[in-house]
Amino acid sequence: MHTNLYVTSRGEGTPLEKMSIIPGIIDDGGIELNIINIYQQVTFQKLQGFGGAITEAVGSVLAALPEEQASTILRSCFSSEGLAYRFVRTSIDSCDFSLSEYCAGKQDESFSLERDEISIIPWIKKAYEIAEEAFAVMLSPWSPPAYMKSNGQRCQGGSLKDEYKTQWAEYICRYIKAYRDQGIRVACLSIQNEPNANQKWESCLYTGAEEKDFLQTYLYPALQKSHLEDIEIFVWDHNKERLFDRAAACIDEKTDPMVAGFAFHWYSGDHFDALRLVKKRYPSKRLLFSEGCIEYSRYDKGNQLYNAQKYGHEIIGNLNAGMDTFIDWNIVLESNGGPNHCNNFCEAPIFVNRETNEIIYNLSYRYIWHFSHFIQPGAVHIASTGFDSTVESVAFRNPEGSYVVVIMNRSQKEQPINLRMAGSLYSFVLAKDSIATAVLSAGDQ
Repeated sequence: MHTNLYVTSRGEGTPLEKMSIIPGIIDDGGIELNIINIYQQVTFQKLQGFGGAITEAVGSVLAALPEEQASTILRSCFSSEGLAYRFVRTSIDSCDFSLSEYCAGKQDESFSLERDEISIIPWIKKAYEIAEEAFAVMLSPWSPPAYMKSNGQRCQGGSLKDEYKTQWAEYICRYIKAYRDQGIRVACLSIQNEPNANQKWESCLYTGAEEKDFLQTYLYPALQKSHLEDIEIFVWDHNKERLFDRAAACIDEKTDPMVAGFAFHWYSGDHFDALRLVKKRYPSKRLLFSEGCIEYSRYDKGNQLYNAQKYGHEIIGNLNAGMDTFIDWNIVLESNGGPNHCNNFCEAPIFVNRETNEIIYNLSYRYIWHFSHFIQPGAVHIASTGFDSTVESVAFRNPEGSYVVVIMNRSQKEQPINLRMAGSLYSFVLAKDSIATAVLSAGDQ
């Protein structure tokens, strides 16, 4: 009995590593210390998958590269040898990671996807080719057109005017149809990106009552009228600290059938208990992580280990709390964290040096790989217990029967690990500041 163990470590002077094969012991010998228990008979949510955003900024970075280098980046994200992404999120009209503000629809009701057709849609199609699958795409609006808003601009918050609610709902439907006409499988929609944030870039404010009213009175009827009933609608699409509040404000007997789940971001802290609370109160709803990145306005650009461990901590915590989908923000950016028309520069797992065209894989790429490369769509989250807050773990059973356990050691010392499952014990030492994925083949159990 055996398992493959893949380790990425980043201690002082330690290079990235992929390691070895370890034995399994059919008798745990009563060992009590450093145990991670796996209980495959206790199951939770089914994983939908992992993915990343393709914004206009992403498209512009890829378009500036030689074709082979752009393909290398896309393969790194969407091939089964890379991150094996099977989701993409992008914006309805411009967002901060666009080259400038733009709208597909004008006040004279003309409509053109010209910007998307240049910088977004072709790259999603190339991702489809690499994945050999027309996987799901999520659309999210950052703001309605300026003429529809109380402040007369797409940036700096403002709200949707009452007299334009019907038109805005129809506009969203038109955008979805236009994408589908291009062969893009739009499957998910959030009502508004970050509805509680007045940003210097594209933004629009909704209270819970306003989001519920727009959903029930305008958006859902418009989707039905446009024969788009199959679109999964996600509420909130903002940070976790107020997720339960917004869920409670938006869901009642009438709206419950309209809502597939709740989308959330990571920018206000862990709040894993908020996810557990929402999952307990609304067990049938999906929990979808729709955006997260390392903001250079808040975090150190040079601290690769901290930034990567933030991903590991977030993914493990969210999965253990009921998340079924993880969609990272931009899949690739320039090495300064842009382009971004509001100078809101952020890290991406992959950077490109715009002077040399060098492709740079940040440590966060490798940390995401430990999850997305091994945990397959359709995998079932299974129960696990740990022994130390600095050693975090999560376990899944893949559709073909293999088991995947991801373990992250955030401590400053080596940690002996005793992975205990179904009477077998898998023992190894995990280096300080490292992450590992253990894969038990289906034949091992």
